[in-house]
Amino acid sequence: MEGRRIEEAARAFIEQVGEPPRGTRLARWNRPVCVSVTNMQPRLAQFVIDRIAVNAFNVGVDVGEPGCKPNVIILATGDGPALAKKLVSEIGIGFRPAINHTDLGRNALQDFQNSDAPVRWWNVTMPVTTDTGDIAITLRSDEAPRTVTVRDGSRLRSNVRYDMAWTIVIIDMSRTNGAPLGVLADYVSMVSLAQVDPAADLSGQSTVMNLFRAPQDVSGLTQWDKDYLAALYAAPTDRANGRQQDAGVAHALIQQRREREGLEEDGGSAAPDGRE
Repeated sequence: MEGRRIEEAARAFIEQVGEPPRGTRLARWNRPVCVSVTNMQPRLAQFVIDRIAVNAFNVGVDVGEPGCKPNVIILATGDGPALAKKLVSEIGIGFRPAINHTDLGRNALQDFQNSDAPVRWWNVTMPVTTDTGDIAITLRSDEAPRTVTVRDGSRLRSNVRYDMAWTIVIIDMSRTNGAPLGVLADYVSMVSLAQVDPAADLSGQSTVMNLFRAPQDVSGLTQWDKDYLAALYAAPTDRANGRQQDAGVAHALIQQRREREGLEEDGGSAAPDGRE
């Protein structure tokens, strides 16, 4: 009974947290993460960069050397909507590349610009071939990148995977309500290392994503956050479809939770309900 409970909890966490673009699968960084922080005092900016780098390294993500070209761009501001609109106006195609299924779409981009959230983010992913890492280009349309499903032993795999390409995060310091910088950096880590649904109701989950919903209950990345990220980066990336990709991440997450808590195959675990 308890074994079933941890499986259901893991699958619910993945379903609620993750939001890849329509027709794609959960993406991750398959190249080193390089973080830049703008509009913060240098020592505070370096603290945030270091915190994200440590979080990335701890879940299996390579981190770029000093002087690397940023692909996680974090900007602090006193007016989140104004900065978001300015960036979209100036960068344009950087938010919605002319390659199919790289982002959440026009409506989501409107929400990114008009939201009153303390932190907003925009992830761009790229479909790439699994053998070479070259972009599997399809012009923006209703069609997904052309893939070939290959039977390999007892499993099905695709010749296309989805890589995180770049992420833009805006922190509206006028709306963070005094959140500790370390906890804020953990929050930004979560939305930079994975595709997190900004509209998700995660009030029933143990996650740093509840920082602005119930700040008294959040002290940083939770163990569920860490295990989810580790599972995301441990699971195979070449599953044939989104359902199989989710199942692969769920399997890795379930194994981690059982191993962490010293459980046998039929052991138990508390669901991620805010109590570690």
